[in-house]
Amino acid sequence: MSSVEALEFRHELIRYLASRLAFGLGPSFWSARLSPLHLTQRDAPTPHRPGWVRVRTRLAGICGTDLSLVTGQDSLALEPEATYPFIPGHEIVGTVDSPGTARLEAGQRVVVWPVLGCDPRELARCPQCTDGWDGLCEARDGGWPDRGLAVGFNRDTGGGWAEAFQAHESQLWPIPADVSDEDAVLLDPAAASLAAVLRPEWGPGRRTLVIGGGPIGLLAAYLDRALGVSDELEIIVRHEHQAGWARSRGLDVSLIGGPTDFRDWADSRGMKPRRVQGYGHVYDGVFDRVVLAVGNRTGVRWSLNAVAPRGTVVLLAAPNHLRGVDPTRIWYREVTIRGVYDYGPVPRDGRAVHPYEVMIPMLRDGTLRFEDLVTHRFPIAEYAAAFRTLLGRRRSGALKAVFDFREDP
Repeated sequence: MSSVEALEFRHELIRYLASRLAFGLGPSFWSARLSPLHLTQRDAPTPHRPGWVRVRTRLAGICGTDLSLVTGQDSLALEPEATYPFIPGHEIVGTVDSPGTARLEAGQRVVVWPVLGCDPRELARCPQCTDGWDGLCEARDGGWPDRGLAVGFNRDTGGGWAEAFQAHESQLWPIPADVSDEDAVLLDPAAASLAAVLRPEWGPGRRTLVIGGGPIGLLAAYLDRALGVSDELEIIVRHEHQAGWARSRGLDVSLIGGPTDFRDWADSRGMKPRRVQGYGHVYDGVFDRVVLAVGNRTGVRWSLNAVAPRGTVVLLAAPNHLRGVDPTRIWYREVTIRGVYDYGPVPRDGRAVHPYEVMIPMLRDGTLRFEDLVTHRFPIAEYAAAFRTLLGRRRSGALKAVFDFREDP
């Protein structure tokens, strides 16, 4: 392998702002041609450091963060977390495509834990990495690769939106033969969902609401049910195909299309909506925990309306600004806001463990199955169609789309 086909994201401010403006006017005004993404040929990665290998991509997911990036809707606070130009794609299953290491064999199928902490950089572990929180590594300004947060945001490693990239053996988890590529590629988003389910401490009661019918919302509700975390669990989604997947897993799901639907649903759950002139409706929330899995302000407002006094709102996703969101309910109802970022341990059976340690055995024995969330597959050259499919999910019925590089799907 001398070269690879790849999608490269470049630091092109004019194109980024044009993409941001067009999408802000409405998704129909946006085109992938406006984004600073370029389909290109690059030299194939050739690892030169101990413990590093080349990985040939099999599947690479397109997540909500990726869509925010290419449409210019991400927060600019995250710009220092990447080094440019980089190849996106951090949800990856692939095959070791270079001489192996002490832990890995050439040809072995692996799933990627993309974050770059102290171990890949061959640094003495910082306090965060020592405790397993490599996603919060304090030493990313030292060593190689450059400070980019993860595979998929780092110019030195490459990413999954290419035929191959490089990764350190500490980032690669072998996948049993009886676990499908589709299940494996979803382990990264499922790790975030698992963290939202297991990390936040419970207040009084065990009644949970998940807001959002994208993959991380559906996975959060599914994992909560599979692990028996909540006594009562409900998910609200926007589209029928999302509700269909939730029902297939035996979840209690409601279709909520807008404010009127939400008010009627809240009233049926005992939240007693009261209209305040000049303000809108005020609710008496009843859920001990609300997991917000959509990155918009409406979701934030619904979360604050639905959460009970002294309850917790778990931000698994969030918009890049909160204009128009009233924070009054946070202080006067003693609400806890908990951010969840996936690249760290989760509590399980009295120990802090890696999320993959929980889920890979459950996938292997059939306790978990979420491969049918992958509804659309595209070759990398059809990236514009992939983005259109995800942005038009009401029409397309898309849940999860991936780039498929396999010769043997």
